[in-house]
Amino acid sequence: MKQPFHLFYSSLSLSLFTPFCWAESTPEVLKTIQLQAETLTESSKQTTALTKFSHDIFDIPFSRSLLSKDFIQQQDVQRIDDALAQVSGVYHQTNYGGGFWDNYSFRGFSTDPNIGAQIIRNGLSVNRGLSAPRDMVNIESLDFLKGPTAALYGRGETGGLLNINTKQPKWEPQSEINLRANSLEKYRASFEHTGPINNDIAYRFAIAHEDNQSFRDHVSSERWFFSPQLTWKISDQTQFDFDSEYTQQSGTFDRGISSYQKQFIMQPETFSGEPNDGQHLQKDNFYQLRLSHQYNDAWKINNALSFKDAQLRGFSSEPRKIQSDGQTLERQRRYRDNKSDDALFQTELLGVIQQDWARHEVLVSGEIGHLNYRQLQLRRNHSTSVPNTIDIYNPVYGEYLPEPPLFINTEEQQSYFALNLQDQVFLNDQWSVLLGARFDHITQDFQNKLIDNSSKRDLQQTSPRLGVNYRLNDNWSWYANYGHSFALNSGIDRHNQVFSPEKGISYELGSKHQINPQSLLSLALFKMKKENVLTIDPTDANYQVAAGEVSSQGIELDLEMQLNDQLSVRANYSYTDAKVEKDQTLIKGSRLSNVPKHSGSINGNYEWSLANASKMGIGATTMYVGDRSGHSSDNGFTLPAYTLVNLHAYYAPSEQLHYQFNINNLLDETYYVASYSELWIQPGDPLNASLALQWKF
Repeated sequence: MKQPFHLFYSSLSLSLFTPFCWAESTPEVLKTIQLQAETLTESSKQTTALTKFSHDIFDIPFSRSLLSKDFIQQQDVQRIDDALAQVSGVYHQTNYGGGFWDNYSFRGFSTDPNIGAQIIRNGLSVNRGLSAPRDMVNIESLDFLKGPTAALYGRGETGGLLNINTKQPKWEPQSEINLRANSLEKYRASFEHTGPINNDIAYRFAIAHEDNQSFRDHVSSERWFFSPQLTWKISDQTQFDFDSEYTQQSGTFDRGISSYQKQFIMQPETFSGEPNDGQHLQKDNFYQLRLSHQYNDAWKINNALSFKDAQLRGFSSEPRKIQSDGQTLERQRRYRDNKSDDALFQTELLGVIQQDWARHEVLVSGEIGHLNYRQLQLRRNHSTSVPNTIDIYNPVYGEYLPEPPLFINTEEQQSYFALNLQDQVFLNDQWSVLLGARFDHITQDFQNKLIDNSSKRDLQQTSPRLGVNYRLNDNWSWYANYGHSFALNSGIDRHNQVFSPEKGISYELGSKHQINPQSLLSLALFKMKKENVLTIDPTDANYQVAAGEVSSQGIELDLEMQLNDQLSVRANYSYTDAKVEKDQTLIKGSRLSNVPKHSGSINGNYEWSLANASKMGIGATTMYVGDRSGHSSDNGFTLPAYTLVNLHAYYAPSEQLHYQFNINNLLDETYYVASYSELWIQPGDPLNASLALQWKF
């Protein structure tokens, strides 16, 4: 029964990579190098996603920050957004109406705010388009990859990418229930189970439900998440995996609060939208088939076929302008029905070639895909004849809900192909050089159905990547890297032509030092530049042009330290100077929005080991975020700096039970997470507490 799979796999592999499979015998393997295994575990000292080969972090000429499963639990992380302050150089961006997707910037550079940040998953590219916030029930760890990863994954920003490591089926039966309640009336329950069907097939499924209120008036959300998974060991060399995730989320579309003359005048609780608009509905379905085959100890091939469809629709009433009386807020009413569909196939061949003078770790990969992204929007602004206002000090809802006319009706199709080549050359136990290049060919077809116009363009880009690593000894290494990035701009200009793509370039110099076997100190200095950034057309402010240029430079310092058997410390500091270098309307030196120059955090945890394998621990986290530009054009509106103090405690009477208690924002500080403009500001949660129970059986 297994023979047809071998024949199919061999035929597929040979057709794609015949020129590269020249090794008939197994090369000699150095002890310091580890090949990719069937199941790869990321840790603070071990990484695979940065090069596709599993390595000690000291052998990789790039930087990263890993948040482990235990740390995520300890910090009460319920969304990726909750973890950002624990990572150097990664900052909150607007999450589109109160949390309809994950959005953040790496080292000051962010992606399209109308789609959200792009990610990779288990070291593989995943589909483009709309994405709901990722659910934590499926997440093993969060791996923030810094620097020019675009040359490897072809994804977006020069500053870096998030790699999500997900949980996988196991051959040992195990079930887990997690319950959580928060003082802000946020409730969550999840169940997951994994086990074998037989000696060759294992499965896992997870389900999670949330019912969340908010400290903000009339703002709530509900979420369902379901994920079935399957792993089939076809043979000792071949494995098939099926992953899927189904998310349905409904929630209030919430632009937050508004300021007047750049002053914060609204209470953080006040909702200036319209409860009678109802809730936005978001659906996100993801399916992935993976097939991997190990030819021998040196060569392996991975294939993945992924499908994703997502939709966001609903009414909202959003701030547009505060009148001169300082309390009457004009609103615009919108209806959205946005949808994206994407199919992606990727294949990668990994191998080792041993020569007398060096050892080569070779990657040859390709991907092909098609994205269809539709935006349908109705919008009506306040006017004298059709009023739509609200008093921000004494809001009265439901007075008048004008029906909006059609405003946006577009459809964008992207057909893309990419080829990636990489070789990390280990000259000896100390020196290695990584050489890589990715070629992208994309056909972008943008149709504006509102004016019956379309624009189509073929784009090609080669993105090189270079890294040099010097391992001074077992505990200390220095590195440098350089790379390019390439990202599409969505939309058309006033001539009805597709925009030129964004192009970026990055330089980095860094060092990693292992203070003791449980401690790691990392330092990175970086400088980046990006051109063809969309900016307002000086001829017609209703349009944009790809004529902007921005830069970012800074320092990142990360420390993980185990002081003794009980006490551990985690700390980071970032200095990021992200600004405009050239623009049609903005002044040179204008700050990029939501990027603080200074930020950092420190976390301490003290754990006791008790009798009968039980344990307990307490800890505290302090996070500082400096002041930031609060407007996309840096018009003088500033989000103030803030400092948050969180406490946590846990008790595990056995390996099966775990109780967790967290107090967030202990000092009850009023703060603002991010904003798009002075009218759309996202306030942070006040003092709150949560209690969680985990039961494994």
